Amino acid sequence: MNNPHLSRDMLILASLMDKDGFSKKLRETLSDRGLASHMNDTKWDALCSAMNNELPFPPSYQEKWVMEDEPFPETLGDWGISPESLKGLHVEWIRIIPKYVDDRRPETELQDCSEQLRLVLKRLRIPFVEKDGFFTVYGHASGIHFDN
Repeated sequence: MNNPHLSRDMLILASLMDKDGFSKKLRETLSDRGLASHMNDTKWDALCSAMNNELPFPPSYQEKWVMEDEPFPETLGDWGISPESLKGLHVEWIRIIPKYVDDRRPETELQDCSEQLRLVLKRLRIPFVEKDGFFTVYGHASGIHFDN
């Protein structure tokens, strides 16, 4: 694997897995924090596919894992091989940034796919909150009022 972030993620997951294929420590953390699961394999697959195939560009994102204290700011837009394609058992949330500045053109231009992203998330029934230009998709949450 050429993606060092993915390799690190897979190593963490492998070290946590129990014989049932689901981390005992992760289950305990979800229970202790009162987090409910809002995503499944089908939704994660559909989200990854839509990011690559239905939007004009794959938007950047930041992810927060259930077992980590801080989000990963360096994970940007590689939806096909990124950790959420591992079915997101460990993903607490992903904050999607649906804009970027295209500086390859003579006049710098802001690209924005907010409307397309909003429609995709609603169509796929993905639990999200839209605030301040960001879309946060929740794999696990408690007490969140979703926009969809």
